[in-house]
Amino acid sequence: MKKFIVILVFLVSISIGPPSSFAAADCPSIVSWDGVELKSGQIGRVIIQKPTAIFKNVNGNFEVYRKVIVGENFRVYVNKGAYFHLGGGLVIKNDSTILYQTPSKEKMSQLNCVRTARTSFTVGDSITSVLSELGTAKRTVTNEFNASTSIYHQKYNNFYAISYLNNKIASLYTKDKNYQFNGISITNTVSQIESKLGNQYETTGNTYPIEIITYKLPTYEANFFIDVHNDNKVSAILLIDQELINRNSNLYPPKSSSLESSYESLLFELTNAERKAQGVSILQYSTSISNVARKHSLDMGENDYFNHDNLRGESPFDRLKNGGILFRNAGENIAMGYSNPYFAHEALMNSLGHRKNIISTNYTQLGVGVHFAKWTYGSIPYYTENFIKP
Repeated sequence: MKKFIVILVFLVSISIGPPSSFAAADCPSIVSWDGVELKSGQIGRVIIQKPTAIFKNVNGNFEVYRKVIVGENFRVYVNKGAYFHLGGGLVIKNDSTILYQTPSKEKMSQLNCVRTARTSFTVGDSITSVLSELGTAKRTVTNEFNASTSIYHQKYNNFYAISYLNNKIASLYTKDKNYQFNGISITNTVSQIESKLGNQYETTGNTYPIEIITYKLPTYEANFFIDVHNDNKVSAILLIDQELINRNSNLYPPKSSSLESSYESLLFELTNAERKAQGVSILQYSTSISNVARKHSLDMGENDYFNHDNLRGESPFDRLKNGGILFRNAGENIAMGYSNPYFAHEALMNSLGHRKNIISTNYTQLGVGVHFAKWTYGSIPYYTENFIKP
């Protein structure tokens, strides 16, 4: 049974300038090993020789996840000697029931253009499992649960935003195509998700087709963002520990200048991660453009309107010029009502006008402004993104 939830959200986009063109991705997308994609971070595979079981690490204990039969094969991301990590917290014992194989040096060399993180960590795993595979965080921001979020990527490839509680993963957002959660990865379809996790999920949004699928699991929540403009495939995965969710019982977090600033930083990072995933050059951050965007978010929130033109009749292009910004091309996205930048960004990508601005090659700079305005149930965030090419 699918449960549909409507939340208060609005999106609008506007742009000027010539049509977009798209650049090619930096690296080849697929390396095949006997007809199956060899993924970055993968060190080998296991082929089932006798009926056996796959286990899942649940709070440090291995529990049977499912039975497997002769002939099935699985990617291996970590070799622990006595067992292998298959990704998504799944492991299999190293015994006579399986055959372990490694790819040739030639195959492995084809993956060297991009360092991709292994995918052996999930909610509840230790911080060391992340640091050993992703390295040092590029930056740290505050999230809506009054905890810190660390951002990891390699020049915006393999993007992760991970929060911690008690030195364990409390939330995880990723656009890494090699990450797996219970056998589900980026680019899987809705039907493939249902085949792995069933159809007992909620959908959040105010349009059809489905944009977000949410599974309420015993100790955490699994969100799958669906790209409605790419064959309804998964575009990103967000896992949130229930303990973290319980920290904030309201729909929106309390207003704070540090949270507004963190939302701005995270939305900027998400935009560049998206552009990288789409094969488009990243944008440069602009403080002066962000000041213009921030003033518009504040103006909308404080004066209770939602529009590109403000109450004085000024367009986004007027506001940029008044802010001393010179541009040949410019565009603006605005949104309100999304509880965090993940939901705001993914919703913007599902709207063609916003999507065009986010991944357009007509722009080279970006400014982001976020303001939490007073609302009946506390505060509500307004988002403004201004894109330009000088």
